[in-house]
Formats: sequence, structure tokens, C-alpha cells
Amino acid sequence: MWPGANPPMGPPPGGPLPLGPAWAPPPIKPSAGWYALPVAFLVAAVLSIGLMAGLAVNDPGVASMSPVSGDPRQGVAVDLTEGHNYFLYVRGGQSAPYACAVQQGSASSDLRLTRKNSWSANDNAGYSYAATFEAPVSGQGLLICHGPGGRVLVTPDDTQDFYLGMALIVGLPLMVFAVVGFVFVAIRRNNARRRRDQALDYPY
Repeated sequence: MWPGANPPMGPPPGGPLPLGPAWAPPPIKPSAGWYALPVAFLVAAVLSIGLMAGLAVNDPGVASMSPVSGDPRQGVAVDLTEGHNYFLYVRGGQSAPYACAVQQGSASSDLRLTRKNSWSANDNAGYSYAATFEAPVSGQGLLICHGPGGRVLVTPDDTQDFYLGMALIVGLPLMVFAVVGFVFVAIRRNNARRRRDQALDYPY
């Protein structure tokens, strides 16, 4: 090499310069997995509204029956719907009946007294809840009981109305949450997709 000549160019000390990180467009957030949350709300809402519709269709109007009272030893005239439950009340301080039956003409059907749905029995002035029975027949019959010494009161078991109201209270808000969730996630993802497209057009 001649004196004063520039030395040949070579790699800098320590090896070649490191390359910078590869450029990538911004990700789309929130991810599509967030749609699972409004879907869950929607499924729960459909189940609740389906339960409400099923209860409404299967209700023959039993819960709207007016309470009836009378002397159970002589027979209390009641309108019954087979397969549905009824609450039996006795005067305050009287003993609960230990045996009841429904008579229709010459036919008599013994009743099985339980405490089914007793938690939803309503307060009736002067009466206290005693038992629940399921109607074995449909139509008007005479309810005859042994045990209580005074008048009894018969009302339909309206527990179904409680479940109907709960299905309505739960189902409608869940449906609103599902719609709001879908809209929120869709708008956020659409905005993120627009920003990504702009970044692809003008990456620097």
C-alpha cells in the first residue's frame, strides 16, 4: 500500500451493524375472542326467555283462581285442574289436617298432603299455611279434610308466577348486555382495522 493512500474499507470492528426490528402493522384489538362474552349473555337470555315462554304456554290460568274457604268436614267446593298444586290454610291456632280427599259425585280421590313450595305460600289474614296437595282430577269437587276444627282456605300454588317474573327480570337485561357487547366489540375492532389499513398504506 502506498504511503498516504486510504486503507481499504472493511467491516467495522466487532462485526456488521445489527439490523433493526422488522416493522409490523398494529394488531387488531380487542381480539375476536371477546365476542364470546356477548354470546354467553345471549345464550343465557335465550334460555331465560325460553323458560318464560314455556311457563306462559303451560299455564292454564290456575294461578288466577280466586281463593275459596269453607268447612272441610262438610266439604269445600273447589275448581281444580289435574296435576296442579294448591295450598291449604287453616285458621290461626288450629291443627293442620291429617287426611284429605276430593269427591266428585260418587267418586273419591285421596290427596297426598306435602309441603311443596311452602316457601312461596302467601300470608292470608287469619289463616296459616298447613299443606300442599296436587289435584288428582279436573273440574269442581268437594274438598273434605279430617283434623282442622274450623274453616280452611284453598288457593292455587302461584310459585310459577314467581319463576315467570324472575325469568323476565333476568332475561331482558341479559339480552341488552348481549346487544351492547356485540356493538362495542364490533366498533372497537372496526376502528383497529381502519388504523391497521392506514398503517399499511403509510408505514413510515
